[in-house]
Amino acid sequence: MANQKDTLIKVIEAASKKLIAAENELTELDSMGDADCGSGVRRGFEAVNGVVGEFAQLEVGDILKKVGFTLAYTIGGTSGAMLGTGFIETGKSIGDKSNPEIADWIKAADSALEVIKRRGGNTRVGDKTLVDALEPAVIAMKKMLDVLQPAEVSEYSSDALLQVMEAAYMAAREGSDRTIDMIARKGRASYVGERSRGNRDPGSLIVVLIFEAALEVLRSYS
Repeated sequence: MANQKDTLIKVIEAASKKLIAAENELTELDSMGDADCGSGVRRGFEAVNGVVGEFAQLEVGDILKKVGFTLAYTIGGTSGAMLGTGFIETGKSIGDKSNPEIADWIKAADSALEVIKRRGGNTRVGDKTLVDALEPAVIAMKKMLDVLQPAEVSEYSSDALLQVMEAAYMAAREGSDRTIDMIARKGRASYVGERSRGNRDPGSLIVVLIFEAALEVLRSYS
């Protein structure tokens, strides 16, 4: 398996590709909101692609923060703020660790989730936002951490990390699926009430695609 920095860069590149390709789907899902989610996300991750060349000079945590600030500045609106916050807070939690343990990554994801929830006005599962996918993913990762052997966690076992990511992806996807039948309680989609039912939340799909990209990169090493 490649080192963590190279793996992270591959994940960012893979996620960017997926999210740029999902522009039309995200726009359609955002039809009850501003209908600008797709174009904003495409713009943001195209900008991320534009700074990938700088990552070689950065540590893992700083790469994540660079991605976060890039997204926040280029996407704008709620999507930019939430995605930017997620990457920035993950990077802050990782700090200057060049080789974080699996537990460090899970703690970082949990920290990012809590800040996103606060910044979203104490957003909760059931509000039909990206939290509906992200929180189940974080919970699934924590549960996997409890069943892994201590050596697997401390040695950054590729097999253990793959198990964690598989659990996270499945939980995120199931959480996103549940948003289809929800009535939005946050964002502009909440203004239309019952009419928001029947569409997947676009933010939750973004989370799913990011975890899917990470899973595919990890599987390519196995």
